[in-house]
Amino acid sequence: MLVTLGAAAAAAATGFGFNLLSAPLLTFAYPADTVVETTLILGILVSGILATRPEIRQGTDWRLVRRLFVGSLAGMPLGLTLLLWGHPGLLKVFIAGLTALFAVSMLAGFRPAVTTALWPAVAAGALSGFLSTSTSLSGPPIVFFLLGQNQPKDVFRSNIVPFIFLTTVASVALLVLARAVSFPTLRLAMALFPVALLGCGGGLLLATRLSDRSFERAVLGFLAIVGLLGIVRALA
Repeated sequence: MLVTLGAAAAAAATGFGFNLLSAPLLTFAYPADTVVETTLILGILVSGILATRPEIRQGTDWRLVRRLFVGSLAGMPLGLTLLLWGHPGLLKVFIAGLTALFAVSMLAGFRPAVTTALWPAVAAGALSGFLSTSTSLSGPPIVFFLLGQNQPKDVFRSNIVPFIFLTTVASVALLVLARAVSFPTLRLAMALFPVALLGCGGGLLLATRLSDRSFERAVLGFLAIVGLLGIVRALA
């Protein structure tokens, strides 16, 4: 409950990161497949709430979001294959490693130079879709893609929020069709819905009071530590 609360608050304040924060921490207590399924289901609520915000809806570049989303649909089946047949221990290492790599890259100021042309957007979306159904971490490729265009904070939020929402819904639908969501996992996600809702409300209130840069650095530093600890634990 505490992990869900904190991750939802951070996501509401920054526009993304619910799964990125919650997944590596939850792997300390739950199997990797349970973590992926639970965080994706909860992610629909968190990203859906953010997507209804007027400032998000009014600033969305739907042409770009469509390109990214179509690409993500191509990557999802391969990610689902990894989730269903991959080794649980390797999945935990994958989740922790991706988390640490993303956090360290962001802290180091890595900003790849990319364009909004069709094929770079589709490629970024495909990688995001693959990571969504395999680890629930769809955000990193899109974060780097959007940051590579030097988008202002408000434009960045307006584009990443609807993409994450659409990708998460599609990922959960694919998991349901593949009968990969168990009843205990669904029950766990439903039990955590009120906590996620509370976290979103708190994050939206805090968003106007926090220094963007200092908050971002604190979250990324925390993610780097969690990711490295997760790798050590999974390999131990």
